[in-house]
Formats: sequence, structure tokens, C-alpha cells
Amino acid sequence: MDMLGILLSGVWGALANFWPVLVPLLVVGLVVSFPMLGRGPNSSRRDPWRGFKYGARARVLERAGSRCEGSLFWAWGRCPTVAVEADHVFPHSKGGPTVVSNGQALCKDHNRRKSNMTPPWWYVLALEKRRRGYFPEGEDVRVYAVISESELETHGYNLWRPRG
Repeated sequence: MDMLGILLSGVWGALANFWPVLVPLLVVGLVVSFPMLGRGPNSSRRDPWRGFKYGARARVLERAGSRCEGSLFWAWGRCPTVAVEADHVFPHSKGGPTVVSNGQALCKDHNRRKSNMTPPWWYVLALEKRRRGYFPEGEDVRVYAVISESELETHGYNLWRPRG
């Protein structure tokens, strides 16, 4: 028991000098990873459509000019690769609906790396900023993981089941 006390005392003493650095790093880490409020799914129920169907997939790819919307370096630049997949910005597995406003065109590499990550606020803002440069005139660049009443009917609202 005495040895454990000595060990803990030594570890605490070593970390004491780093608290002024560790606390701000922890705060920055929390702020950077925080999701964007008001843009995520507005329901605890999952959209029955898993993939982008019919014209939705074509529209997501068309808005991006058939080029990947992933960032070239962290949150800057744009990937030059051809987009082959329509992906959810807010993942379907976490309640993101399959709607064009929640879609992004990605290459296989960016889609694989993104996986089912819920995007932090800076990812969404960076994507919207990049979109201003290549989206068709008058097209809304904002990301919304919200499904409208008409889309609910199209997607088979009566089939929706609560997550379990």
C-alpha cells in the first residue's frame, strides 16, 4: 500500500506542471468535436430509406459537379477525385434522413474514412463554405438533416419504427 501511495504521489507531482497546458487542450478538444446544433436529425426514428434512391442520388452528385466534396487537407481545399457515392452528412445509422439536403458526393476513400462519424460543427461549416464555390446558382449550400412532410410520405412514413 505504501508503494502505491508513493507511485501516485510521483505521478501527481509530474502532472502538476502540465495542468496549465492540459486543461486548455481538453477544452479545445471538446469544442472542436462538438456537433453543430440545430442541423442534425430532428427525430429519434430512422428513415426507412438507407441509400439515396431514384433522383436523389443523381441530384447529390450533380450539385457537386460529379466531384468529391471531401476536403483535400483536414477542412481546407477540395478533393479532385470523381465522386462515385452519395453519402449522408449526418449518418443514417445515427438518425440522419436520406434527403438531398443531408447528402454529399464522396469518392470511395473519403466515404470509407468518414464512416458513420457525426460531423462536428467545423466540418459542416467548411463543407458549406466549399459548396459556395461550385454549387449551381440559387442552390442552397446548407446541410440540414431534416425530413419534410412530403418526403415523409415518399419514404413511407407509416413504416417508420422507433429505434430500439
